[in-house]
Amino acid sequence: MSFIEYEDAFVWECDSCGLRAEFPPTNFWASKDEVKARGWHFFRDDRDGVWSHTCAKCVKKQAKVSVLDRKVGRIG
Repeated sequence: MSFIEYEDAFVWECDSCGLRAEFPPTNFWASKDEVKARGWHFFRDDRDGVWSHTCAKCVKKQAKVSVLDRKVGRIG
């Protein structure tokens, strides 16, 4: 799982490298917007509905991968 809601924190975790971004649990949407502003990408697998989150560093690494080798999904 790449997003976990604790009583005292919202935690986003990169599914590629494990980098974590932690925020106070005051506003989910503000924490989502901040992570996206940092360059993270969100993907939802249409087959099983599972979300994946990728940090900016891993997004750049994946951009160097051949289109034929990339994971299929939508950018969210």
